[in-house]
Amino acid sequence: MKFYHIYSFNIANFILNFRISQASKCLLSIILIFAVLFSSTFSPAVSAQEDTSAASAGETTTASITTASSDEASSGSSAAGDTQTKLLDPEGAGAPEIDGKAYVLYDVQSGTFLLGKNQDTPLSPASITKVMTVLLAFENLKMTDTITITRDMYDSIPNDYVRLGLVEGEVITVEEAIYACLMISANDAAMALAVTMGGTVEGFSKMMNDRAVELGCLHTNFTNPYGFADENHLTTARDMALILAEALKNEMYTKISTTANYTMPATNKNSEPIGLTNGNRFVSTTTYAYESYVGGKTGVTDMSGHTIVAGARENGRTLIGVILGASGSEVRYANLISLFTYGFKNYSTTSIDPAEYAQLQKQTADQILAGITNAGYALEITDSVLQTDPYCTTTAAKAATGYSTSIDTSKAVIQADLSKQTLVFPLYRQYADATMDQVGTLTIKICDQKSAGTAAEAAAEANKPKTSMFSVIIRAGIVFLLLCILASCIIVYLMLQKEKKRRRSRKRPRVL
Repeated sequence: MKFYHIYSFNIANFILNFRISQASKCLLSIILIFAVLFSSTFSPAVSAQEDTSAASAGETTTASITTASSDEASSGSSAAGDTQTKLLDPEGAGAPEIDGKAYVLYDVQSGTFLLGKNQDTPLSPASITKVMTVLLAFENLKMTDTITITRDMYDSIPNDYVRLGLVEGEVITVEEAIYACLMISANDAAMALAVTMGGTVEGFSKMMNDRAVELGCLHTNFTNPYGFADENHLTTARDMALILAEALKNEMYTKISTTANYTMPATNKNSEPIGLTNGNRFVSTTTYAYESYVGGKTGVTDMSGHTIVAGARENGRTLIGVILGASGSEVRYANLISLFTYGFKNYSTTSIDPAEYAQLQKQTADQILAGITNAGYALEITDSVLQTDPYCTTTAAKAATGYSTSIDTSKAVIQADLSKQTLVFPLYRQYADATMDQVGTLTIKICDQKSAGTAAEAAAEANKPKTSMFSVIIRAGIVFLLLCILASCIIVYLMLQKEKKRRRSRKRPRVL
């Protein structure tokens, strides 16, 4: 604002002291003001060219960094292309026996698969398919949206499959359809949701499969929205755990799937309300009542056997259990309760504080600088980023003995002929039995001194305040105003001069 005040003062002086002989000078002054105002706006930005040259062919000069620990830690992540899910505790000493072709126990907080069997084997899921259907309904529809039932929403459903009894032209809400899906496993309600979202079964199946990929499912292929027994309609225990974990992020899933009784109001085609009773025995019976249950789904067909996916929450921890191919209905409930009890007792999930690794971060940077100096390389560190997982799960026995922090630098190699390099070091929790859990990474970037200087200049240039469009408009307005003032002054002056000349001519003595 000080800039504009100075120019306003100059313009005021200009008007008060205006002379016709100064017109050209004033016009030049306005042009100079215009140039000053816009010189910073239109000045070209200086950009640093990034050095992307690769190492030259032939022998490469390298320097190794000495590791802080001589023990080589194994990585906790699977190799690229490996689609087998790693389990924290494959043996599961003392774990309950599970009746089923496949099962898995999953810790939601840390994203850790604790124990299981055939967790990546594709099997028929039956009605637990509806977890994905309801998840997509939460994500794509409003609970108050209405659905007008068409024949293609129920015609293809086999007669021995559960139905709500919807008829053509009947209008229900999305919320009512979801209650029917989760409480009584109504297949026509699932179809109503699916056709509304996808237009056709095929269209909705694509939505299901796309969402499964987004969630990290490795071996899932859905062909229908409700669990029709199709040899191509397959998923795994692992994938269903991920799908339910996502569904449970919506509080309505827990509310609806743990509701014991619900009354569906009368519709335009049905004058009587319909009472729905939850068919899940975690909710509807005293024998298998489970206080920690927070939502899930069951299913059964001749092809799939009995299936179940369920979540349980205790002391802020959420575990998800999945059983596929159980031999009976009741055994899957008993097995899951035993599995949850074992999981909460025998595994511990704690948060990770990045500050615990700050000293290791500094020590590693110091080691790298020492290696660079000793080798005589013209390199320097330009960035150091510490990233840790939010939570870590391990066995309760290991957690009880405490842990130490460590970093593996054994594979770090600095190459002298690369202008830019990135070194990634795994971070670990190390337990008394010498086992380790990877909990994050330390990433350090190295540049040669020339590239580092160029990068610093580019960063400084990027941090310079940018001229906004609003500022450009303001400046243009000021210039326009100044030009208008100049034009007005010239016109007024010319008019005054003309009037002055006229008055002089009237005062001259007349020649008789």
